[in-house]
Amino acid sequence: MTTTTTPTPVRGAARTRTAPGWFRQTLRLTRTEFTLFVRYKTAWLYLVMPLVLFMPLTSMPSTPAFGDFTTRDLSFAAAVLGIGLMLGIGHPSNVFAARRESLVLKRLRVSGVPQVAIFGGVVALVVLFTLLLAALVIAIGGRVPADPVLMLVAVLLGAAAMSLVGLLITPLVRNAESAQMFSMVPMLALLLTGGVFLPLDLLPEPVRMVAQFLPVAPTAEMAQAAYTGYDVFGGVEGAEAVGTAALWTGALPAIGVMLAWIVVLALLVHRYFKWDPRRP
Repeated sequence: MTTTTTPTPVRGAARTRTAPGWFRQTLRLTRTEFTLFVRYKTAWLYLVMPLVLFMPLTSMPSTPAFGDFTTRDLSFAAAVLGIGLMLGIGHPSNVFAARRESLVLKRLRVSGVPQVAIFGGVVALVVLFTLLLAALVIAIGGRVPADPVLMLVAVLLGAAAMSLVGLLITPLVRNAESAQMFSMVPMLALLLTGGVFLPLDLLPEPVRMVAQFLPVAPTAEMAQAAYTGYDVFGGVEGAEAVGTAALWTGALPAIGVMLAWIVVLALLVHRYFKWDPRRP
């Protein structure tokens, strides 16, 4: 007759550790991105560049628009979105091109870090710094937005979409230096057609219709509506002061356009992003 013995677990034996989920990895990478951003001198340039947008506003002619607001107030509100535009396009394209050429991205992929965490870390960083700069600029302006929550949503959507545009630039450039130059093209194009430098009402009607479906003009209109409390989604001329519910109802098409852009850009980044260095 034989007896079966059950092995006794050894105290202190190694236990199987489960890998952290994508959300926790994203938070860890966001913290790492923050540390690297503070140490990276070029990154600070992308923090200073958006502030240059507000310098011409001090000398631009100001005419009454509606209520107590002027055209300068509308340009100021739209320029807040320029912070996320410059930082979102400039920073991710620069650092991801540099990391790709130094094989950092390839090592991250081999180590099992999911794409959503790798991209999510830099997008979260851009959103964080955009919110901080936007809050600082609005505080300096001395006027509290009529709907701070709608302003917050506009800044969040704009910064997220522009970060994805910056990531989408990376496969098109060879290194970080070329990324800095190439990123200026979509950056200036979106600034000029997004209602940041020029009010959309000054653009020709066909251009204005197309610009409303680009990933900047919807957030610019949301920012102007949130800042003033007026329904400007149909144009500045004839805009009327409305309540919170009506303001959000008018903002729904703009929010839908931005969400659609974020989904499309995310799919394009997932499909076309290059992890290996570009060969000469």
